[in-house]
Amino acid sequence: MSTVDALAFYHDPVMLAECLDGLNIKADGTYADCTLGGGGHSCAIANKLSESGTLHAFDRDEEAVAYATRRLAGTKPKFIVHPVRFGELKNEIAPATLDGILYDLGISSHQVDDRSRGFTFVGNNPLDLRMDRREGVSAQQWLMSVSADDLAEALRKNADMDRAFKLATRLVEMAAAIKEEGREILPSDVQAAVEAVFPDKRREINGLLARVFQAVRMEVNGELKEIEDSMRAAVDCLKVGGRLVVMSYHSVEDRCVKQTAAEFEKACICPDHMPVCTCGGNHQRLKKVNRKPILPSDEEIAKNSRARSAKLRVYERV
Repeated sequence: MSTVDALAFYHDPVMLAECLDGLNIKADGTYADCTLGGGGHSCAIANKLSESGTLHAFDRDEEAVAYATRRLAGTKPKFIVHPVRFGELKNEIAPATLDGILYDLGISSHQVDDRSRGFTFVGNNPLDLRMDRREGVSAQQWLMSVSADDLAEALRKNADMDRAFKLATRLVEMAAAIKEEGREILPSDVQAAVEAVFPDKRREINGLLARVFQAVRMEVNGELKEIEDSMRAAVDCLKVGGRLVVMSYHSVEDRCVKQTAAEFEKACICPDHMPVCTCGGNHQRLKKVNRKPILPSDEEIAKNSRARSAKLRVYERV
């Protein structure tokens, strides 16, 4: 496989045309791809920009930054990489300077496929689950120190898990026993705990495991707070008329996106119990471009199964 092919394989962008349409790209505009990954969306944005345009890109995954930087070498617009979490947007970008911002949430195909990263329960590599392995605590460390109550809350909040406390108790007991043995937690250990709590759902075990891994990953990386903080900053960073395009892959992310955007869609911010508006009613800063989320076509799902759960929401700064 050539270098170009290898880089393209790193990241197969979902709903690419829809993302570009949502951004409403101007050739001389300034844009931010807050989830660079392998550079699939960034490459497409850069190809629509002239030499007068600017593209900012955020990613805390050092492998992603290395791949995407090589892939975008020589593109026409000014390309600026910010090797930090996208929650740092407000510290990196000046207010009212961006014409569009894109978020492609969740983890990339490469992170899942590279088993050494510990993002998947396929195989039996030790759990890590950090987007940036240089910072924070790994899933290993977190599971060996978390309480059953806090783990149950993470399972409910991040994955809408049933039997959350029962499963959390089992996982905490498992982690304590493994710590005593002096070894690392493996996906097979997590699977054994899940099967013990859900003996009646053996046929659904892969889906249950995916949700457990999702819950732990999101907690280790602080993903929901990251989305909230960054989207709030994005509203300040956008010019009036600028577009905010957000793609999510499961109900927890999508709910977070909707609720955060809703804070800025209201003209009136008076408390619900106030009979008359006293705030002036001029506080709206976002409006929906599409009333309902955009979904992938059947053709795209057939080509890329990971697109099947994607939802794309587009907002405009007012």
